[in-house]
Amino acid sequence: KKKINMIIKKKDKKLIYTQLFKDGLLVVKKEKKFFLEKEKQIESIIVIKLLKSLVSKGFVKESFCWKYYYFILNDRGIEFLRNYLQIPSDVIPLTLPLVLK
Repeated sequence: KKKINMIIKKKDKKLIYTQLFKDGLLVVKKEKKFFLEKEKQIESIIVIKLLKSLVSKGFVKESFCWKYYYFILNDRGIEFLRNYLQIPSDVIPLTLPLVLK
């Protein structure tokens, strides 16, 4: 089986990582386009493959149900994205306060 490498633009990668950190999770429908912002479109296959790479590194938990991928950030992933995006330690994902309650 031949391994295929996917080239992802740095700005798209940063945008996906930023959205993942901000929300603490990403829901991606298995379709042609995925919208992160109103004007920005990124193909869902790129988002899925990028997040699956984080799954393989143990930074994100993945679930799949009815054509939707659910990627949930864990503690190791939070630290990784904090370092990658240079986010201060007092900023936390939106889903984290829900878990702490």
